[in-house]
Amino acid sequence: MARGNIYKALLGKLEKQLGFLPEGAKLPSEQELAEKFGVSKPTLRRALAELAVRGIIVKQNGIGSVVAGSSKVIAKELVFLCHDIVFFADSLKTFSLAASTANYLPSIIPLAGDAAGQERIIATAYARKPAGIVLYADPGIAYLNAYRQLEECGIPVLFLIRMPDGIKGNLLTFENAGSMTGIVRDFYKEGCRRFALFGAGAVNPLAAKERTLGFLEGLKKCRLIPHPEWFISNQNSEKETETFYELFRTPEKAPDAVCCLNDFCAGVLIRAFQTRGINIPHLHISGFDHSLLTAFLPHPLLTVEPPMEELGREAAALLIRQIENPEFGFTVRKLTSKLIQTTP
Repeated sequence: MARGNIYKALLGKLEKQLGFLPEGAKLPSEQELAEKFGVSKPTLRRALAELAVRGIIVKQNGIGSVVAGSSKVIAKELVFLCHDIVFFADSLKTFSLAASTANYLPSIIPLAGDAAGQERIIATAYARKPAGIVLYADPGIAYLNAYRQLEECGIPVLFLIRMPDGIKGNLLTFENAGSMTGIVRDFYKEGCRRFALFGAGAVNPLAAKERTLGFLEGLKKCRLIPHPEWFISNQNSEKETETFYELFRTPEKAPDAVCCLNDFCAGVLIRAFQTRGINIPHLHISGFDHSLLTAFLPHPLLTVEPPMEELGREAAALLIRQIENPEFGFTVRKLTSKLIQTTP
């Protein structure tokens, strides 16, 4: 951490400690505090001076510094604007814990509604002048003017998963395309040579695009030729989708692996086979997201577990680093996802 910004982190630690002391309590000596927090006395005095300006401590003749006002109120706020609070539930929990541990007030704000409504929500969030903002944007809305305003507002902003087009800033994401490539390569090692891609179901359109690219990259790495007629999405007609299902009545001519764009799509596929009486004991099927649904699927599934808890912790850590070290440049970090094999 830059020497000139150590005191910013120190402020939070001091505020947190003072929150446990009653009004009028005497602070430890400067020497004790400097040793406890591992800082120089000049840095400590700078932080104490700011606390005095804010009315949290006051110097009394013959006594020293004492707690003057309530330090239980957290002065710095971190806002998490999130379009999908269900999917990111674990991330929101760990973000909140990490923020509060660092003496920041975590605020979770659902980013819902149409474009105009989301513009107002974002504008209201930065009008509160928080210390920093995390934003997971609505994948169904290509662009908002508020994104540009966030970029220019002077408040540290961290975008989650993907950056809006034309915007520069901090980005924290996890493997999407790379994980799908890994699935193809794993199935290839297990002997699969005929791959299909299935996305007929509820799926994030931007995630679908990234995972499709990862699927194609996996085929390329394995030197396999794509079969576009085996790529099924919500754009296919009922007849085309039905023709795809019927392929599996003749296993030797059908795909021996189906990569689904998420676990829900995998559930749609497996249910379609069940309702048509199509037996698929040796078919390799993959999903994505390692959702609760996988526990109820009657077929083995190779799925991807995104690092949701780590995502929340890292979001708080990266944002706080940017706040306390404003000279740092933009950060782009990609977390690693895990492949999980589920069994019925």
